[in-house]
Amino acid sequence: MDRIGRLQKMMRDRGIDYVIIGPTSNMFYLTNFSEEQMERPLFFVVSEGHFYFLAPKLYEEQLSKYNFEINSYADGEDPYSKMDLKKNSVIAIDDQLWSVFTINLIRKFNPSNLIPASTLLKELRMRKDDDEINIMKEGLKIAENSFLQFLNDIKEGSSECKLADRLEEIFKENGADGVSFKTILTSGPNTSMPHLRCTDRKVRRGDVIIVDFGIKYRGYCTDTTRVVSLGNPSDEVKKIHEIVLNAQESAERAKNGMKGKEIDSIARGIIAKAGYSQFFIHRTGHGIGIDVHEDPYISQDSEQVIEKNMTFTIEPGIYLPGKFGIRIEDMVVMGEKEAMPLNKLGKEIYAI
Repeated sequence: MDRIGRLQKMMRDRGIDYVIIGPTSNMFYLTNFSEEQMERPLFFVVSEGHFYFLAPKLYEEQLSKYNFEINSYADGEDPYSKMDLKKNSVIAIDDQLWSVFTINLIRKFNPSNLIPASTLLKELRMRKDDDEINIMKEGLKIAENSFLQFLNDIKEGSSECKLADRLEEIFKENGADGVSFKTILTSGPNTSMPHLRCTDRKVRRGDVIIVDFGIKYRGYCTDTTRVVSLGNPSDEVKKIHEIVLNAQESAERAKNGMKGKEIDSIARGIIAKAGYSQFFIHRTGHGIGIDVHEDPYISQDSEQVIEKNMTFTIEPGIYLPGKFGIRIEDMVVMGEKEAMPLNKLGKEIYAI
């Protein structure tokens, strides 16, 4: 059954009359059409036996190639009059839709119940089909080969942000459609801050460098983190790297049917046993697909059961404030029995 058909079945089972999707990753999932939100309403509306775009007239030609019905409106027309929604219905609205549109929909159609569309879409999107998995594998090849090429550009005296920009240039040169997030590239003591993007700090001999990178390819994201050392790493860096690597590879062998919190506890337990529990300050992983962060989540409180064809990251880390941090991240897919890594890139410290 196709994606829209599966959504309609879920709607029937749950008594939902309409699903309204905005120009978000959910729209891409259902229609393969991608656009950014704007001041004009652009929706994909699904009901029993019917689905269509509500769109400004200026999108008619662009949308026609997707072979969906289009209810278009001209500037000055009431776009909501082009929607065939009955009042007092149960409506699921895209969580990411701008609030002004949600308010207007409520005023116009007075739903008897309003629920977040994510309650439906996340269940569909968590389980990837073979085509989705293969696209992510292709994206990873581009990202990983770009990273290896980029290592030649890391020179003492280069700033973190200039290096991050250079890596993103290489992604584009090698066929990426864009980045799935702004590259995180930090060096020296900056590496103890997991989500610091980059600064004008210049890398220097003896630095640890964390590179957290991902690309967009054919609508899907990749996300990988590797550790680089400018010169030979210190014994302490090698020790912490070994602990994190053990935690990462152990959690990466998660079994089908485990809960997210059980997988998280594998990595967290290894780091705690080594005496660094207070320095592991984030969840172990997150789902990945059209969005770089999506369900399922691999965290201490996640009750989500991880099943076949769910794709997610495993990325434990240890962060010693004012000194350095180490994080290793791979993407994995849950198989029939256990998780399998999608990455091929080695996880050693890349000493240059």
